[in-house]
Amino acid sequence: MMPLFRVVIRGENYLVNLTGEPQLLGFHVTHYVKSEDEGTAGTIARIRTRQDRHLHESLLNPPENPSRLECASVKKVWWRRGRENGRYQFWEMSPGAHDSSRE
Repeated sequence: MMPLFRVVIRGENYLVNLTGEPQLLGFHVTHYVKSEDEGTAGTIARIRTRQDRHLHESLLNPPENPSRLECASVKKVWWRRGRENGRYQFWEMSPGAHDSSRE
């Protein structure tokens, strides 16, 4: 049986229209992934985020200003906690900002 990992993905510089007006947002999203190791779990979680239809249908970034995804954390866990799987937590970014103080 493969171990379960809790992977937090951090997205930055997402120009999206979720409320009728374009906003530059960052986010965290948590995925629970069964995988052989931490590296593969992170890759699977990034793929799941990239394949999120609702997020990417709203994406307005031009090619010269791409969005960014990275693994904020990967931890081996024994079970899923609550309802955080696949839930996004957004924050507003100022243009060109790289906010590394968020967790």
